[in-house]
Amino acid sequence: MELYESINVQTSPDLKNLLMANQMNTVTCEQCALTFRVDKPLLYHDPVRRFMIYQIPMGESAVEKGEQEFSESLGRLSKLIPKDIQAPDVSLVFSRTELVERIFLRDAGLNERIIEYIKYMIYVRNVGKINPARKVLLFDAEDSTPESLCFVVQDVESKKLESVLQYDRKTYNALCETFDKDDQTPTLLELFPGPYISARRSILKETPEPHSGEPKSPGSLDSPK
Repeated sequence: MELYESINVQTSPDLKNLLMANQMNTVTCEQCALTFRVDKPLLYHDPVRRFMIYQIPMGESAVEKGEQEFSESLGRLSKLIPKDIQAPDVSLVFSRTELVERIFLRDAGLNERIIEYIKYMIYVRNVGKINPARKVLLFDAEDSTPESLCFVVQDVESKKLESVLQYDRKTYNALCETFDKDDQTPTLLELFPGPYISARRSILKETPEPHSGEPKSPGSLDSPK
């Protein structure tokens, strides 16, 4: 079977379509006709927009190890790039869902760190209803509008989509202006230093035990609608 380890969306846009349709690296057994997906490391490369997203299919227990190994690889790569060439923006994800979400964010021209900041505040303000240990917030590009950004709540165990949250896009734009200021940008980078940017992961690292209270808030933010 033909399995892919990288995608260049400029030279092979059809591969992007396969990825977004959840049909990339799928295999059908000739004996029993069972179809399944082979999860393997995958590099998504958009050379025109100058960014890459690297997916390492790892469970949550191995995220810290994956981050460390990836950071070391980036360090080695940066030494090989000539000084007169600008390195592409490279980010890291650990699941196919995160990869597709990040592509949607990039295609929509949204700042992934600010989107994760918004998720962080939704978790903080709804810790009783949206426990990050059991629920995942996902950006919903299809149902977002010029007036509001849409997020869906997914159950970690069942993978079912349970509810929808809408967030005022004007507030997102205001956050972009705020964090674009020199004195505020470090705050956002400190909260999500990368290359793996995840509000849920940040909260779980702050509160590794079952939640007995709200995690510390990084700042004030309007609640979602």
